[in-house]
Amino acid sequence: MAHLLLIYISMDRVIVVDDNKDLGMLTSEILVEKGFRVNIAFDGETALKRIKQEPYDVMILDYRLPGISGLTVLEKTHRIRPNLRTIMISAFGDDSTRARAKELGAYVFLDKPFDIDGLVKVVKKALK
Repeated sequence: MAHLLLIYISMDRVIVVDDNKDLGMLTSEILVEKGFRVNIAFDGETALKRIKQEPYDVMILDYRLPGISGLTVLEKTHRIRPNLRTIMISAFGDDSTRARAKELGAYVFLDKPFDIDGLVKVVKKALK
């Protein structure tokens, strides 16, 4: 009798939300190389639709987005999926923006430009 061996590989799901398409694609490609399953959204409305449709473990979220802001996306996301860890990124983060992001549930706030290896470490830490 033949035996079937099933191997289940758990891959953590990440959504990258950034209107800078080059940075979003680069971030996505590097995370995929590190073993993550990644989706990308280039605006907040698309991100919210995807978050409603699929569970993610981590969201990398830009503060400045076309349409609705990153803070609004963060607030709405945490109503939909309260356990989703969010790493907010921005080149325009001031103290009040950082404080508001934390109030809304951001795990951490990183300044652009950020070190991509550092971002990968933060994603892994957020998953623990």
